[in-house]
Amino acid sequence: SYGISRRVSRWIHQHGSLCVRFTRVYFVLLRYCSYTDVVPSAGETVMGAQFIMGYGGKGANQCVATQFLGSRSAIVSKVGCDCFADSYLKHLNAISVNTKGIIQTSEANTGMALITVQRGRGENRIIVVPGSNMLLSTEDVDHAAQAGFLDARVLLCQFEINAATTLHALKLARCKQRMTILNPAPPPSKAPGNAELLPQMLELCDFCCPNETEALQLINVTMDTKSFSLEECSLSNYIKCLCWLAEKGVRYPMVTMGSEGLVALVSKSSVPPNPTRDVSVVQSIEMKGEVKCVIKLSAPPVPNVIDTTGAGDCFVGAFAHFLACHESIGIVEQLRRAVWVASKSVQKTGTQSSFPKRSELPPALFEAAVFHWPEH
Repeated sequence: SYGISRRVSRWIHQHGSLCVRFTRVYFVLLRYCSYTDVVPSAGETVMGAQFIMGYGGKGANQCVATQFLGSRSAIVSKVGCDCFADSYLKHLNAISVNTKGIIQTSEANTGMALITVQRGRGENRIIVVPGSNMLLSTEDVDHAAQAGFLDARVLLCQFEINAATTLHALKLARCKQRMTILNPAPPPSKAPGNAELLPQMLELCDFCCPNETEALQLINVTMDTKSFSLEECSLSNYIKCLCWLAEKGVRYPMVTMGSEGLVALVSKSSVPPNPTRDVSVVQSIEMKGEVKCVIKLSAPPVPNVIDTTGAGDCFVGAFAHFLACHESIGIVEQLRRAVWVASKSVQKTGTQSSFPKRSELPPALFEAAVFHWPEH
């Protein structure tokens, strides 16, 4: 810690304070992806069609997605002292992500992900070996805060690092009155400590964006399952999840549903009087004396789905970008645009390599008060 502190202090002296829109306290890993027409059963060997090495980690993916849209992003993470870390740092620096908050350690290897994608369907199966990511500590976050990393407009966290470190980062951001996004993936296990820390994390985040499976697993971790069917994938069940998250303190809870779009709980005043046709108000709910609306946002149809691996991360990164850089358009429009950007990512292979760049997107996405989806 002493060495890290000296390094951070020296960097501040040389470069001054940071000026970034987003800081991610999160996970960095190398991804090895195999594409196959048939997913093997236990004990079975099949021939694959393609193999791709790339860069991943949910947090790093989200950071790259925001960077591609024109934001300035910084990462606080921990990698190994190995060739994988050197390659990743070179990659992030090449796309101008601020990597000064990434710490190298000799105590563990850089994280890895082994991914199998079924061609034709685009469905994926992933095994993650976190490695050095789990060594990121609260002290490391404190040093990053001293360097100005938590002075960004938005802090985005997820659950690929240890829970205590995530909670600490959220507390510091709340003290600085920064906007916080919690992407609770992968969902925490029922291991001692996780269930106790989860309610505190939810109370500290402005936006919480699990997918369908993660939303139900969050509830399962807390054992608060009396009114839920954990096996039922239905809109009514997801609405219960939204209300549960709101009761836990989340200001804007949402549940993403892949090709079906998402549902979110927002204040009635934030819903446009004449919403676009992809936005529907499902129901109104009174909570704590305020009328809130459950809205459903449809995703645009995608005729040729190739790989869904990074779509969720693309959505979160795009939402963070519009949240910080296009505040005037409002929460509903920010979510709509993020859904549309994410739909572009499933039409390419890979994760970060599939994320659309600003130059590839229509100018109206960043300029218009209301974005109308292009016909083609």
